[in-house]
Amino acid sequence: MNFLDFQIGKVEQAGISLVSPGSIFGLPQLACALALGFAFLAWRQMHRRGSLRPRALIRAIFSRRILFNRSTYADLFYYGINTFAIGTLIGWGLWSGSTVSDFIVHGLRASFGTPMPSHAPDWVLRGGLTLAAFLGYEFGYYIDHSLKHRIPFLWAFHKTHHSAEVLTPLTVFRVHPIDTLIFVDILALTIGLAHGLFTYAAGKPVNLYLIDNTNVITVAFLFLLAQLQHSQFWIPLRGLPGRLLLSPAHHQIHHSVDPRHYNRNLGSFLAIFDWMFGTLAIPEKETQHLTFGVAQQTEDPHRVSALLVTPVVEAAGVVQNLAKSARPKPPVQQPAE
Repeated sequence: MNFLDFQIGKVEQAGISLVSPGSIFGLPQLACALALGFAFLAWRQMHRRGSLRPRALIRAIFSRRILFNRSTYADLFYYGINTFAIGTLIGWGLWSGSTVSDFIVHGLRASFGTPMPSHAPDWVLRGGLTLAAFLGYEFGYYIDHSLKHRIPFLWAFHKTHHSAEVLTPLTVFRVHPIDTLIFVDILALTIGLAHGLFTYAAGKPVNLYLIDNTNVITVAFLFLLAQLQHSQFWIPLRGLPGRLLLSPAHHQIHHSVDPRHYNRNLGSFLAIFDWMFGTLAIPEKETQHLTFGVAQQTEDPHRVSALLVTPVVEAAGVVQNLAKSARPKPPVQQPAE
């Protein structure tokens, strides 16, 4: 396959992803997010003012400050980079979830024997495995995100995503390829572990409920939450719902440069792991005017070099500093008597 054929194939894949229900950025999901955002803003306007002003709603949704921001242009450029230049990196992971699952199943069988096959109905087993795999994804996402916010070497790559100064659904593509590689490998471990444990307990192979080769629970959240989490819509969940699910306002807090919000709301769709490990920040009911980006940014964050080159340089500097600190110091010479 020559370079032209490869790019034509990438264009076709990008076109398919725009209409795929399992895509992280598709037109059906965007339309659903737009409808939900419009409905929420309309309800809030009616609640506060007792009347509906459609023109004000349209200005709020299609904000010129957001649409014509350099950060949005950079997100669009990074969408092209990740889709056409390095979009195949997900297939370059060190291992796959199925490999990890098979390893777990074989290891458990070798250690404890093969259990009797479960007599539970097929829909119960499939539903259970679908939920287990989704929880494996959520736990892997939380682990990956936590490590990248706490380990300087990993933060050097993840910082690119946080350099966005306004949030749009395209911001999800604002990631360094090494950040992506680490992400898919951690997810393969946690999803494969969940899949393997459930398969062994079931005593027989079980299929997930999938839509477009994507976990059906994930697809539901792609329509309900994913596109709105990187948006300007302050839609908060509070109380118990805010401890179970990460609303758009939760994720906006995560992107805030306010030190009170550092390392908060690290999950994907579920808030349970943030709640469990003490990293949950419940959003205020009223809209908070937050500032997004990276504090003390030393260069223009919207240049392509800031996405691809600077993170590598900064990560190399972290390794160099660690090597220097680990190097044994020469003994202090005692003065001659």
